[in-house]
Amino acid sequence: MIKLVKNELIKILKKRNIYFLFLLAIIIIIIYNCINPDQNIITSSNNSTNNIPIKGMETNLDNLKENTEEYITQKATIEFYKLYNSFEKDSWQRYALNEERNKRNIDNVYTDYNIDIMNYLYNITDYQFNSETKTNIDKYEYSKTKFDEYVKALNLNDWKKFVNLKIENLEEEKNKEELLEAEIEEIELEIEIYKIRLYNNINFGNNVSNQYIEQYKNNYYNIKSYQVNTYSESQDFINKSIDECKAQMELYKYALENNIEYDISNEKNLINNNKIDARIAFIRVFKHFNLIIVVIAIYISSTIITEEINKKTIKNLLTKPHKRRTILIAKMIACMVIIIITMIFIAFVQYIVGGIIFGFDSYTYNYIGYNYNTSQVFILNLFKYIVIVGFTKIFMYLIIVIFCILIGIMNKNIAMSMVLTLIVFLIFDTVMAEWSKVETFSVITRFFITNNWDFSVFLFGNTSNISGITLFTSIITYLIYFIIMFKISLTKFKKLEI
Repeated sequence: MIKLVKNELIKILKKRNIYFLFLLAIIIIIIYNCINPDQNIITSSNNSTNNIPIKGMETNLDNLKENTEEYITQKATIEFYKLYNSFEKDSWQRYALNEERNKRNIDNVYTDYNIDIMNYLYNITDYQFNSETKTNIDKYEYSKTKFDEYVKALNLNDWKKFVNLKIENLEEEKNKEELLEAEIEEIELEIEIYKIRLYNNINFGNNVSNQYIEQYKNNYYNIKSYQVNTYSESQDFINKSIDECKAQMELYKYALENNIEYDISNEKNLINNNKIDARIAFIRVFKHFNLIIVVIAIYISSTIITEEINKKTIKNLLTKPHKRRTILIAKMIACMVIIIITMIFIAFVQYIVGGIIFGFDSYTYNYIGYNYNTSQVFILNLFKYIVIVGFTKIFMYLIIVIFCILIGIMNKNIAMSMVLTLIVFLIFDTVMAEWSKVETFSVITRFFITNNWDFSVFLFGNTSNISGITLFTSIITYLIYFIIMFKISLTKFKKLEI
């Protein structure tokens, strides 16, 4: 067996096209890294560097006096923007006020349940505009006091005082009896975030820690959105998405509490794809650039038998005292050895290219993930994580190999074998995966091999996005497909006439 495998490896390595594909892989990796330039400065979604134009708003203000509500809203907004513009660019005050501004843009209403500076300004303006009635003097005096406290903290450059005021007001608001449960949860979230700021000394600004805070809150609101369940996807998919959001919240909370200053998003950039390092590029290439490895796998497995049949050189092999089963297995093993070498090669190339372009420092950062089995955050050495993921991917490549060999034996057409396999990979692996999210289709698509061949989705207690698929069912489905294709391949190979 070992001798047979060795001979097959020699045959494969003699193919010039294999080196062309390796060269192509290098070029693709270089291009990929070059079109994702390193941005040393994080670009925040909160643009705190520019003054907010208010002249047009002031010009239009007189036209709104007939509409009391619109006038008060516009006047309060102008006063808020004046306060914002009074501080230096990139100051913590602007970033803090931006949080108020963005929350207002989301809520788009003024109620007693919105504890923020703009709401206080609205109450102040409301009283001043309707001062003759004197009916809202208590709300005015309360709002004026609170607003002055915030302004004082801003002017004294005391961000911790500002945060404590937020916590104090939110705690007061939380105790109101008329609040809904969802409103209480949102207030508790805000309180939690502000306490994390204080405990870990995280000032408002444009840095990784503040992006963690933003992502933490975004995932919370994503959960609320999923819970409404207005999507066409299956309930299992929605539940899975909620679990992923909860996991992300735990990851970002861990990063905040442990003062981790590098991007732990692992596979995607935190801010609008503007920041990337060698570590992120490494994970992306290795985990998501399956097509490079798949193409090489398809090429070698489509030619390993078919080419010999067409050239009639296979008779030299079949006339030797080896069982055809042994020969077939040896060819499969040789293909898998080359695929593993390809995986190592791609990882090595990306390590070098990514290090040269982005710097090698980020490779020292650990991979931070979430274990769904233990409900805990875990830390792994980056390269240990890559090895684990790589091992789970091998099974997908193995099924591709046996499928290519099967097609090659049946039609003896190399091009047809390669095209059919690519169609299966590109169409079934993508389209079917999307259809599987819908309850109606998932009943059928859960049995497709492309939805069961990637065991990396089950790592660390994770689950499949597709309803009805578990690790156990995936293994059973995979084995059924593999055994059937191997049996058919072996039967056809045994009947092959020289």
